[in-house]
Amino acid sequence: MTTWSEHSLRRGILAAGAALTIAAAPVMPTGLTPPAIAHDAVVGGSPANGEVVSEFPDTLTLDFSAEVQDGFNTFALSRTDTGEVVFTGEPTIDGRAVSVDLPADFAAEPGQYQIGYQIISSDGHATKGMTTFTYEPAAGAATSTAPAAQAGEPADTATQETVEPASNNMTLLWVGLGILAVLAIIAVAITRSRAPKPAPETPAQDTAN
Repeated sequence: MTTWSEHSLRRGILAAGAALTIAAAPVMPTGLTPPAIAHDAVVGGSPANGEVVSEFPDTLTLDFSAEVQDGFNTFALSRTDTGEVVFTGEPTIDGRAVSVDLPADFAAEPGQYQIGYQIISSDGHATKGMTTFTYEPAAGAATSTAPAAQAGEPADTATQETVEPASNNMTLLWVGLGILAVLAIIAVAITRSRAPKPAPETPAQDTAN
């Protein structure tokens, strides 16, 4: 009788312990999750997450915590302020480094950019995420509007060069008119001086005598 009671007591203790373990499983810290279950994460890149660059990169690279698998992998570059997607492409995989080249004619504007990615992790699951970087060109760097301003300067100079001869022509015209007026006055004076003077009147004789 005593042996059977001890056996039943041990079984009850084991069953209660198992029930407590199952009940506590949903609230166990995630740090106790086996590493194999975790998806690959970004651990570096170029530009690095949050980096400020003065020259826009030709290639976007993200380094992951494990080797990425071939499959449906894609990068999308967008502006953070507007959300506009300015480039998308399928990256190349070199171990843990995943990169994509930007087009040679890509026109970058200053501001913050977001590199969005979707890759196939080493565990075979699709993983999405993003990093950001800010493009701030140097103060002396040429902008897209600078050539237009420089091109406008010769146009202004050409306008000034065409206006100045017109001003000189007007001056010469007024001088010429002044000379003609003076000559006309002189001619009138000479003509009047050469005109014959009228003969003096003879007094009438008295014929009454």
